[in-house]
Amino acid sequence: MRSASGKRQLSPAAEWLGRIILVALSVIIALGGLEIASRLNRGVEWLTRWPNFVLKQQARFEGELQGQFAFDPQLGFVSRPDFRSAEANHDSRGFRVALGEQEPAAGAPILAPILATGDSFTYGAEVADGETWPALLQADLKRKVLNAGVVGYGLDQIVLYAERLVAQEKPGLLVVGFIADDLQRSEYRRLWGKERPYFELGPGKLDGNLVLRNVPVSENAPIPWHLRVLRDVFGWSALLETIMRRAGDPYEWQAAGVRVLPRGSGEALACPLMQRLSGLGVPTLVVGLYAPPVWRMQPRPPWIVEEIRQTRAVLACATKAGLGTLDTYETIDRGMKELGKNEFFFNFHVSAEGNRRIAAAIADAINNGAAVSPAKRARK
Repeated sequence: MRSASGKRQLSPAAEWLGRIILVALSVIIALGGLEIASRLNRGVEWLTRWPNFVLKQQARFEGELQGQFAFDPQLGFVSRPDFRSAEANHDSRGFRVALGEQEPAAGAPILAPILATGDSFTYGAEVADGETWPALLQADLKRKVLNAGVVGYGLDQIVLYAERLVAQEKPGLLVVGFIADDLQRSEYRRLWGKERPYFELGPGKLDGNLVLRNVPVSENAPIPWHLRVLRDVFGWSALLETIMRRAGDPYEWQAAGVRVLPRGSGEALACPLMQRLSGLGVPTLVVGLYAPPVWRMQPRPPWIVEEIRQTRAVLACATKAGLGTLDTYETIDRGMKELGKNEFFFNFHVSAEGNRRIAAAIADAINNGAAVSPAKRARK
């Protein structure tokens, strides 16, 4: 078809196709510019380095879990017994060792050990054996502290492991450390390249009845095909990696996680989980810890404000269950102001000096009677 001027006029279909191609090219150019900007933000050298970020992170996770950790059919994984490395060492039970342990003074009463459970902040990732807060707490109290923290645990796994170890070790006191992110981890059945147990909230008691799922845990955890394809094809993108880390689902993207509970439902498990801890009948101190983005990201984005709120919500659940609590926010905030943002934390975990201050705060709480047994508190 020709117009009055004699030029050939495109058909409607051709015009739409041209518009689609133009829009697609605009989007591709815009995404390309954002990709380059994302790489420049990391450093000029990333313009020539194009690794698959996701697969590289997955290899690190799986390498850690196969070397430093061992499969467990009830918990998914635990710290490997008798593990030895330049960074961390475990004893025959898989507990992180503590250097410089002192014998009790002659005639002094021999107290049952303190059991410390939690995630990587309890385990002491990024610091030496003697620089974890359980090791420093042992020095402060001059009382044996068992460091049963496990890197990557969710709040559900922390409680399940505490139940097992209280029965095995008969501690005189239980200290449970957590960060808000442990709630999100409880929403997955697969994380860090491994299957894991999880709880569903069923009907029953006032705070709900916990139903344990995915146990016994399968030792083989294949990555869902759609995640495998997406990660293989788009894992090289620094832009997408940044978006997923900050606004998407970093656990699904980086750790090949498989979510089974709705986003945010991990918080609903907190009160029933604290009730399970209360049922152990051991004097317990629940310690709320915080990750470095709480102070490093200024002004604080909404998700950081939400993490602070969630941490305090878990502590409120612990109080309701008759457990002792300690919020370390003020301790960390004061340390950040006195030491600087790069001295209290390393990459993502607490430094030796930061752990020293946290251990001192926990020791003060214990000495002041904060870790009251649920039975004694109920009689008050």
